[in-house]
Amino acid sequence: MPTPLSAPLPSVTDDDLADLRHRLRRTRWPQPWPVSGWDAGTDPDVLRRMVAYWADGFDWRAQEERIRALPWFTQDAAGTPIGYLRFDAVAPGGSSCGLPIVLTNGWPSSALELVPLARLLAAAGHTAIVPALPGFPFSPQRTAHEQQTHELWHELMTSLGFARYAAHGGDLGAGITSRLAQAHPDAVAAIHLLAVAAPATWDDASLTDAERAHVASVETWVAQEGAYQHQQQTRPLTLAPALSDSPAGLLSWILEKHRAWSDRTSHPEGDISAVFDDDHLLTLASLYWFTNTIGSSLRPYWEYAVGITPRVSRVDVPTAVAVFPHDLAQPPREWAERTYRVERYTVMPRGGHFAPHEAPEPLAADIVEFLRERR
Repeated sequence: MPTPLSAPLPSVTDDDLADLRHRLRRTRWPQPWPVSGWDAGTDPDVLRRMVAYWADGFDWRAQEERIRALPWFTQDAAGTPIGYLRFDAVAPGGSSCGLPIVLTNGWPSSALELVPLARLLAAAGHTAIVPALPGFPFSPQRTAHEQQTHELWHELMTSLGFARYAAHGGDLGAGITSRLAQAHPDAVAAIHLLAVAAPATWDDASLTDAERAHVASVETWVAQEGAYQHQQQTRPLTLAPALSDSPAGLLSWILEKHRAWSDRTSHPEGDISAVFDDDHLLTLASLYWFTNTIGSSLRPYWEYAVGITPRVSRVDVPTAVAVFPHDLAQPPREWAERTYRVERYTVMPRGGHFAPHEAPEPLAADIVEFLRERR
């Protein structure tokens, strides 16, 4: 097995930290509007408070030390060095007994989001591999558009000696997981998804009432919440310089999504701190900042929109779908079955788009039970 490495992070010098703090302290704030809260986007008061803490209080060095202590490795895949985390299985009897599994996060996140889930799966007997998405923190961009991330994942898993493995993903990671299973059904024993690809075509007359409601809800979501996606699919390079040059702008862009897409029902006012503390969010923002990857993290959206990344057509690998109540969509089982061989469908009691962080225990339990059924 490869020798563990320190986290594949660039060296963050004291000058880098000073530059970040200088930019934060000199943020040029827009003129205020006669609105408050989150109705028109990121709450200006929350953003100002977090920018102030990021500049004078947040301890990046402590977070950096925590990140570097994780079990990091690097593996070349088709010329792209992929940083990944490996959590080896330890079953109750002291041995590995379950299928290895590759876990893939979505946007705007990083491989760190999957650490709690990976640890729970390893404790249940499944070696968990968490590759960092190319162009996100911890892995450089793919060298060419034609390189597909799911193929890099297959090369990584087979190079690690896993001839047969499972896969899990949400958001962008769900698409990568689906394409991985579609391309390599002999190697991928089962997949577990937090989101599903829409069928390539369908006859409106064949839709159930639940499917009609789902299609309508997706259309509403696109109209009310999908502006970021449209921008990232059509003109990402127009957006990228602003997010790469302004740490306050970068934080605003990812902060609003973490609030909008998470389960804040445990807080009486629906505050984002019900789900994410400031250090969690600022660690993520710092990773994007110091690795200068927010622009390259938009690339998968554009590649999919222009047809470089293939659409999912049909996945015949055994599939489990876990639907979280505060995720972007709640597709009914029959909708998922139009594209996937669904053998398990679970409506989760709590959680949202960032389920590996919000609800790692029930998510891990669902994956473990599904894989136990496949043994």
